[in-house]
Amino acid sequence: MTTAEEIYAALDEWAPFDTQEGFDNSGLLIGSMEQPVERCLLALDLTPEVCAEAVRCGAQMAVTHHPVIFTPLKSLRPDSAVYRAVQAGLAVLCAHTNLDKAPGGVSDTLADLLGLSRADDLEGGDGFVKLGDLPRPVTGGELAALVKERLGLSHLRIHDAGRPIRTIALCSGSGGSYLELAAEAGADAFVTGDVKHDRAVEAAALGITLIDAGHYETEAIILEPMREYLQERFPRVEFRRAESDRPPFRWE
Repeated sequence: MTTAEEIYAALDEWAPFDTQEGFDNSGLLIGSMEQPVERCLLALDLTPEVCAEAVRCGAQMAVTHHPVIFTPLKSLRPDSAVYRAVQAGLAVLCAHTNLDKAPGGVSDTLADLLGLSRADDLEGGDGFVKLGDLPRPVTGGELAALVKERLGLSHLRIHDAGRPIRTIALCSGSGGSYLELAAEAGADAFVTGDVKHDRAVEAAALGITLIDAGHYETEAIILEPMREYLQERFPRVEFRRAESDRPPFRWE
């Protein structure tokens, strides 16, 4: 019988947990390493809906990207994901910043989807920011169309600097703080998520195209590669994407 500890060890080989950032809380956050696992759900976030789905499908474990416990718990409500996971006997393993910057991790997956060549770590980008080239120069509108197509988006936000784009910096999740670094490195465009107003103003001042493709949308792309990786390692365990794991925002 496969255990939570074996699944932890497999993910640790790909994205060592000791490489997570100091602020992070990746690892087995709920349950025991001895938990037997026959079925495992994968999700970006552990929500009450994902917990309910785990109960319905008979899963013993969930692997998520975002830590379900990130700040100290001051209370534990019955409707919270943590409470429901404990009540269901669900082991919960979270791989966050260690998976963001791992080879073949979240940012590498985003670079591959966009078809970037040489997607190298950007110096000073803490392993989260990649810099690479498109096969040919494109306009801001063409880049926006490419990002929407590859990520399956109907909308995104863009500040178009109005100049040809060949070199792209990217950071999955929330990477607005790396905008200046991307511009200094010679990027024509920066693709990330969770961009605040001041970042768009700064992009205009720097003359760099900025695309906000969404936090969830730029990170959920890792779930299928992670499912395939774990399924190959543990063929007797059923790994499946949680159907209830959806973006918290929607376009009206």
